[in-house]
Amino acid sequence: MKILYRHIATEVVQRALIILGVITMLMLLAKGLDYLEEMAQGEIPGQGVFALLGLALPKILALALPLAMFFGLLTTIGRLCLDSEMDAMAAAGVGLYNLLPLVVALGFVALLLEAGLTLGLEPMGEGRMARAKATFQQQALTSLVRSGQFNEFPGGRVLYFTERGSQGLMREVFFHDPKPRPPVTITAKRAELTQSENGKVEALFHQGRRYQGRPREGLARVMGFDRYRVRKSLGNIAGGDGGREAVATAELWQGAWADGSGVRRDRVELFRRLAIPLSVPVLLLLALPLGVERRRGGRSFGILGGALLVLAYHNALIAIEDWAGDGVVGAHWLLWATPVPVLGLAVFLLYRTVYGLPLMALPGAKRRRGAPSRRGP
Repeated sequence: MKILYRHIATEVVQRALIILGVITMLMLLAKGLDYLEEMAQGEIPGQGVFALLGLALPKILALALPLAMFFGLLTTIGRLCLDSEMDAMAAAGVGLYNLLPLVVALGFVALLLEAGLTLGLEPMGEGRMARAKATFQQQALTSLVRSGQFNEFPGGRVLYFTERGSQGLMREVFFHDPKPRPPVTITAKRAELTQSENGKVEALFHQGRRYQGRPREGLARVMGFDRYRVRKSLGNIAGGDGGREAVATAELWQGAWADGSGVRRDRVELFRRLAIPLSVPVLLLLALPLGVERRRGGRSFGILGGALLVLAYHNALIAIEDWAGDGVVGAHWLLWATPVPVLGLAVFLLYRTVYGLPLMALPGAKRRRGAPSRRGP
């Protein structure tokens, strides 16, 4: 039995690694295209693309690992069925029930890996990514702002200044923001780019006037000021601390049981991190009966059905997370509202598959004559 377990486990791991590599490369490619677009716009430097991709890798692996393990086991069982190895195992008294210890062992190892990614590496990477983005944003905006020319920013904002003084202060500044209605125009003797608490780069003007309206239509308001801050971000990259996704799990655990306005969101994020690793063994148990295929039908049905079930599973988790964030349901729903029904479905499918029963117990439906039982001794 050890040799059989080693043979199946090796194939499952090999297939899972291949699938993990493909999914990871596709996700990295999608992320890289977004970063390249931001690099083309001057928001991040070229060398920052690879740094950000490296910081995003733990989150990508945490998303891809459950899918890789699920489809790795599903395709392995399907291959064993189509090559008649499952029939040979059944003739030797080894059925699907005998593979449960192997599935439990694989699920436990995958759970530990997923927990390490979700609870440890992912928050660390998110925090570093947020700080890196904030740094890149300020560097990009500061380096791109040129004296003696109109500098365009996202949202149609325009900044002009005659020269740069000491400590990077801009002198004789003109700023126009077309977003408000009516538009806002600012003239000031000095200005500087600052970073707010959430990491967004803002403009701070000194000793000037604020005009709101169009000269041809008549100015709606003229206001003089000694210090005026434009609180809308001048960049597209969100910096700051990365929100709750970047908070360490230990700190998040303490905040989830404390008193405060953000307790509910802390609990939702905490239970989300706990629910994702617990999903791995549930999905592996579901893959065991779905992988069983007939030679006539082929393996497409199992893969298609598995893909649809996994998609529904993750969408259900996202929906419950949104409901919990809005206060419709408790955050603890993430731990049982979706995993428990899927676990029940996996046990049901496993039972029907072992005894050769149809999925729906229609009147008069019987076990197919001559169908080998995959129950084992």
